Amino acid sequence: MEEWRQCGRWLIDCKVLPPNHRVVWPSAVVFDLAQALRDGVLLCQLLHNLSPGSVDLKDINFRPQMSQFLCLKNIRTFLKVCHDKFGLRNSDLFDPFDLFDVRDFGK
Repeated sequence: MEEWRQCGRWLIDCKVLPPNHRVVWPSAVVFDLAQALRDGVLLCQLLHNLSPGSVDLKDINFRPQMSQFLCLKNIRTFLKVCHDKFGLRNSDLFDPFDLFDVRDFGK
């Protein structure tokens, strides 16, 4: 199974995506996963589900409606928590614009 499909199933197992989300449809493509993640909301919810309290949910805009400013704010919050609370190195993380613009999604 392709890694991006495994990631989609894992997000369902972590309860951030519903079981019937389009990322697990047979016709799904990697872009569907990128679209689901590109506003940063699911990423922040994932951190909260994995480690309650790691993300202050008041800092997350749950309806960014693809506003670049709000989406990037959510993505930056996710990356900051990954670095500060989970100890990931910046070199292991992606650039916020890469996710928002769906560039270099493999990283």
